Amino acid sequence: MSKKDNNKDRVVEGVDKEGNPVKTLLRQPTAQNYRDSQVQYNETFRKALDSGALLRQKLTDYMTEQGIWDKDKQGKNDKFIEDISAREEALKGGGIRLSKAKEIALELRELRAEFRELLSEKNAMDANSAEGQADNARFSELIRLCILDPATKTPRFPDQNAYDKNADEPWVAEAAAELAGMIYGLDPDYDKNLEENKFLKEFKFVDEELRFLNDEGHFVDSDGRLINENGRFIAYRTEKGKKNKDQDDLYFVNREGEEVVSVVGDDGEEEWVKLSLKERKPFLSEEDEPVESPVKAEKSPEKESETEPETISSGKPDAAKKRKTTKTTN
Repeated sequence: MSKKDNNKDRVVEGVDKEGNPVKTLLRQPTAQNYRDSQVQYNETFRKALDSGALLRQKLTDYMTEQGIWDKDKQGKNDKFIEDISAREEALKGGGIRLSKAKEIALELRELRAEFRELLSEKNAMDANSAEGQADNARFSELIRLCILDPATKTPRFPDQNAYDKNADEPWVAEAAAELAGMIYGLDPDYDKNLEENKFLKEFKFVDEELRFLNDEGHFVDSDGRLINENGRFIAYRTEKGKKNKDQDDLYFVNREGEEVVSVVGDDGEEEWVKLSLKERKPFLSEEDEPVESPVKAEKSPEKESETEPETISSGKPDAAKKRKTTKTTN
């Protein structure tokens, strides 16, 4: 979470790995900051070349030679761009049935996910190029220079080593994302502003967080199956419970709609199994006697001295305690 302090500063509130709150001041890079970061770029670029890193210009040829990015993948890349563009135009133009438009929007979501997965192969190699390594070094230096202590307004990290040791802290990652938005003008609502998501939100197929909803306001997956906020499949035992979203009426199911329960295995790991399989029958010895699991035997505490069995009430009143009733006459 962030809030602007002035046109150039932004207060970012995050947490560390232990969940403790951390407040930091994020400052728009100055001309001197950019010059200092360029020094890091140049040094890293030179070291990368000396260590044998390829230039981006030659990286494409290398990826083709190694079969990492061949003509087939380039063809898929071009087809994705064509298909995504065509579906975006269909949603922008309208004039089709709402059900068809929803189908197109869902196809767009799937296409973008597949396209991103394809591009990730290419982008992963780019990070290893001389320019890719230098770009990362420059941005890391900008982050270090622009993440300030709110009290002293000086950099929190005195050098890159100090920054690198803390780079995986949640509050540092959040500050870096904020800075990227400030520098490169990234839209924090990029996903929400995609054509398919604008359509799905407008016609209330999804909520503000882009989670699917049905006509009754329940969370569902893209196929319309009920899920909870964590994405686990659910069902209700009665229509009334479903209508009221009664948590006591709710139970978990698998993809096939069969009721499942959470059980902890002998290894301590939780797993979801069909209700009918919750209680496993014991395995038998050659003499057809039940065999106890060695793991369970090791974990079970030693039996203590026997205790008196609890008396179970029959629920019938004690005859001695029955009260006599007398009939009175007026």
